[in-house]
Amino acid sequence: MVWIDISYVLYVLSFLAGVFFFIQFDARRRPLRRRLMGMHLFMAVATFIMMTSIMAVNAFPDRAPTPPANPKHSTMWDYVRQHRSEQKNHHVNLP
Repeated sequence: MVWIDISYVLYVLSFLAGVFFFIQFDARRRPLRRRLMGMHLFMAVATFIMMTSIMAVNAFPDRAPTPPANPKHSTMWDYVRQHRSEQKNHHVNLP
């Protein structure tokens, strides 16, 4: 949840900077400094990347939880049981 909060704050700051730059420079017909334009573009690109990444991560559901392990019947126990049942099907005498 931290990245969502950071992305939202960066989005709000980028939006407010754009509105401030518009009022300060475009409305008054003054040229915008390259440094400020670069900062605003960097913030906008970073916001886009972070928001897109967060949406991509949350787009797919989480994996299903693994079934609880039963120590009495491990995977090897299943293999042994399967092997013995196959031997019974082939009429092999078991010890």
